[in-house]
Amino acid sequence: MKRLAALILAAGKSTRMKSSRSKVLHNISGHPVISYPIETARAIKANDIVVVRGADQSDLKDYLNRAGVAQAVQKDALGTAHAVQSAERTLAHFEGQVLILCGDVPLVRAETLRSFLAEMNRTRATLGVLTMEPNEPGSYGRIVRDLDGRIVRIIEARDASDEERNIREVNSGIICAESGWLFKSLRKIKNDNAKSEYYLTDLVGIALNEGESVAAYVGRPAEELMGINTRVDLARAAELMRERINKDHALDGAGIVDYRHTYIDYGVRIGQDSTVMPFSFLLGSTRIGRDCVIENGVVLRDAVVGDGVHIKAHSVIEESRIADGAIVGPFARVRPGSKIGRAARVGNFVELKKCEMKEGAKANHLTYLGDTTVGARTNVGCGTITCNYDGFSKYKTIIGDEVFIGSDTQLVAPVRVGRGAVIGAGSTITKDVPSDALALSRVEQANVQGWAAKYRKQNSKSKTLNPKQIRNSKS
Repeated sequence: MKRLAALILAAGKSTRMKSSRSKVLHNISGHPVISYPIETARAIKANDIVVVRGADQSDLKDYLNRAGVAQAVQKDALGTAHAVQSAERTLAHFEGQVLILCGDVPLVRAETLRSFLAEMNRTRATLGVLTMEPNEPGSYGRIVRDLDGRIVRIIEARDASDEERNIREVNSGIICAESGWLFKSLRKIKNDNAKSEYYLTDLVGIALNEGESVAAYVGRPAEELMGINTRVDLARAAELMRERINKDHALDGAGIVDYRHTYIDYGVRIGQDSTVMPFSFLLGSTRIGRDCVIENGVVLRDAVVGDGVHIKAHSVIEESRIADGAIVGPFARVRPGSKIGRAARVGNFVELKKCEMKEGAKANHLTYLGDTTVGARTNVGCGTITCNYDGFSKYKTIIGDEVFIGSDTQLVAPVRVGRGAVIGAGSTITKDVPSDALALSRVEQANVQGWAAKYRKQNSKSKTLNPKQIRNSKS
């Protein structure tokens, strides 16, 4: 099997994106556009991967450095052939096939590229061109074939005649060639065209003139090979990627109720028989187990969710772990660093921050627990808060197993509540509570007999209108 290098062209100016960011760093399904051709190149087991970037693309340079991907620099934007030539030194010692991909074509599948390479190898072609047949050929270069169906040349749309513009088969921008022949032939390309650029597509004419075999493989569907030039293109590509991701999850056994309105990042995992309802966002490295229910409006970012978990509507969970059988929400917020134990319950308008709720613990209503450990089977009453910040430092609250905390309790950290303790409603706890103790911190209640009746009588007199006041009020 021949060695394969993937050369990804990403030096475009991104003018039509109207953005200070490199076009290929805009986001689709949680990842930069450029990450998809890189990942696809890895999937087809390319031996070398090189990205060609512009000299002024410092943001892309930084991204590629972090990703550990080799780079070549195109100092001047003189066309696609010049971009490939910029990588000659980087691939100087490579022998094999060079597959030229486009950094702004994120939807191409590894299966399509494998079929393209297989066709090229079957026909022993020196040069291969991956083509497509979109409904609107637009500005793509047209594929001109002879009567036997063999490719004759590729003509850029701006240089094409009216008859040639009617051709529906176009160049996708993806080309493969033998490395030795490729870099030798690039030097023969001229820039005598409407834009005075060096077109990579001129390689077809050079190969045919030299008697080399050229293979043209039609990739389908055409949408898989669409490029991104504007934010409208970006939105369309994101829509297609979203549908693809959701279908893949459904085929793997997850219930995706609405493909178009469920937003799942590439790389998220969902177990079988889990149901994801519309307008939910599963982002980053989120992992969801089996038999879960993710209701509408839920946001999960880098969350790990066990089996049989029910996350109710409009809950937000970030960088946290939810164990089997837990119930969260609706309208709960679980902030980074939290752990919700097996069969624990976090209810409506409860916020957790770096909080661990152990097995069977419950906080069902209107509660804030920050820097807190809540023991197994402990019940946290409505309106409870942990006062974990004094304006300078954060402090922990430790609550033992099987504790009952009454409603409207404030726990002023650092503080510990022992196993089995009970805290009366409305208490402010500033000292440790021993195990099995009752803790109260209320002002003693005082009842004044008859006070309410006197109050009502006094106020009713002041609000009674005399006949003259009634007549004036009507006028």
